[in-house]
Amino acid sequence: MDTLANRLKHRRKQLRLSQAAVARAVAKLRGRAFSQQAYGALESGDSHSSAEIAAIAEVLKAPLAWLRDGKGPAPEAVEPPRFESAVDADLGFNKDEGAILEAEVRAGAGGGGVSTGAYYVSDGDGNSYQAEGVRDRWVIPQAVVREMLHASPSHIRIFEVIGDSMLNPDSRAFSLFPGDRVFADLRDTTPSPEGIFVLWDGLSVVVKRVEVVRGSDPMRIRLISANPQYSPYEATIDEVRIIGRYVGRFTVF
Repeated sequence: MDTLANRLKHRRKQLRLSQAAVARAVAKLRGRAFSQQAYGALESGDSHSSAEIAAIAEVLKAPLAWLRDGKGPAPEAVEPPRFESAVDADLGFNKDEGAILEAEVRAGAGGGGVSTGAYYVSDGDGNSYQAEGVRDRWVIPQAVVREMLHASPSHIRIFEVIGDSMLNPDSRAFSLFPGDRVFADLRDTTPSPEGIFVLWDGLSVVVKRVEVVRGSDPMRIRLISANPQYSPYEATIDEVRIIGRYVGRFTVF
């Protein structure tokens, strides 16, 4: 491991983290933007230094001298938590058989310390909250989950709706209300056919209707709120990360 790129890749894979998870953790630690592309350039060797190298070393739990210069002992291998999937790893979810995991959501930026699996949920379109870790475990009869959601508990994640961006003033039936719990199927991450998805849009986790912009190259998607006071916006398919398709909700009127 004679290069910074090799040391970064080796240590990240030891910890079983994605590039996106490392970049998010560095951004949170430093309190400023740090993109997956910037981190990826270091791993690919396209970039050979970064002002954030100390923060990267902290996130990767590696000595700065070893990571930056290859000096001193390499960090010891660690036994990371066992996750069900890459999505679980990014969200900080541990495997829990038979239960559906609900992401922790709470008002404001909040939080102390660094969580490499944190998702920041603040889109400026009627949603402002943070999802970090597991809030609760929903135990629902598996027969009900299979019949209603056509999935097993391990395929589903739950997110609380906060804000009114998905509230349709003309139809309660097609609205997501603040306090609703959205069930997302992690297996379905393709926006065709169009529908409602939970996704990372490059800045935050959002719940939006997603449609493909036909004829776009590279492919673009349009993110649409149910509430007409919030304008649609677009992103390329590479700029977002779809977490899962909306398959149901739990509502208390």
